[in-house]
Amino acid sequence: MNQQFQKIRVLVETDQRSFKGWVHKPLNGDGQRLSDYINSYSDMFLRLSDVEVTERGQHYRVGDKQDFVAVAINSITYIAPLEGE
Repeated sequence: MNQQFQKIRVLVETDQRSFKGWVHKPLNGDGQRLSDYINSYSDMFLRLSDVEVTERGQHYRVGDKQDFVAVAINSITYIAPLEGE
């Protein structure tokens, strides 16, 4: 079965770093919002693609670029969709 995904650009922050990248949320037909998806997330790591990584408080600098990053769920202090970028 080929599952489809909705790509949502997000800002994820931990105590030390900020990550801008894409969450790939499954399209399961129930209209689940990003917040519902994150609250029901059962993995230990949130997977992001096409990621820019910066140190906290250094958003004016261009960050490291990574194709893939896995962020530990228990280290996330903030997550928000980035609309209009």
